[in-house]
Amino acid sequence: MLESKFSTGELKPVSSRKTVHDLVYEQLRDALMSGAFEARKSFTIASLSERFHTSHMPVREALRRLASENALSISASGTAYVPAITAPELRDITLARMIVEGATARIAGPLLTPDDVVALEQILNHHRASASAGNNIEMTAANRAFHFHIYRASGSVVLMSQIENLWLRSGPYVRFLSDRMSELLKTEHRAGFTDQHAAMIDAIKNGDWNALGHACEADIRASQDLLLDILADEDGTTSAP
Repeated sequence: MLESKFSTGELKPVSSRKTVHDLVYEQLRDALMSGAFEARKSFTIASLSERFHTSHMPVREALRRLASENALSISASGTAYVPAITAPELRDITLARMIVEGATARIAGPLLTPDDVVALEQILNHHRASASAGNNIEMTAANRAFHFHIYRASGSVVLMSQIENLWLRSGPYVRFLSDRMSELLKTEHRAGFTDQHAAMIDAIKNGDWNALGHACEADIRASQDLLLDILADEDGTTSAP
């Protein structure tokens, strides 16, 4: 059993009253970003309040805040729920991610240190071990940790905010893919899940920041293409551009 090293989006009781609203918001945001909730999952304020051991107010405000970031939708009855997944939105999010994250990786490249390379190699090893063990949650967490380790090196608060929002909106797609990962790991896709991460590390070692950006973009696009193929198979939609 692999020991968790990264954030997996697990919700925990909130004990601090001083920043209770922020703590509820941050935990829900992290859970959504990690793909902890499937598309169309609904939330009741009462159930979340019980889960966090808080009153209704901080939960209500957190849900409204997440809705304003397009991470949740609010029905006419006031119920908050995770948006449905669609191929057009997936393509739109992927395009934005490739542009923003590819550029951020290129900016971060020259600022990464040898210690960062060691850390990235450790995360990659954990990612591979998780794949071998069939641990979907750890695979997802390691993937996120790998990308964000690079992006944080850019030192850009604005770019990080944009990236976090894109990952937040990608949450339902992350969950959709994770739910099918066990079967995918039995196919030819298994070897390809970490190929671009290895290419990103090689680019950093070689000081080739353009190659780093390209590998980052290729990794994002590969996930999109795999998701589109699955959506086409399951929903009868087309994955053509």
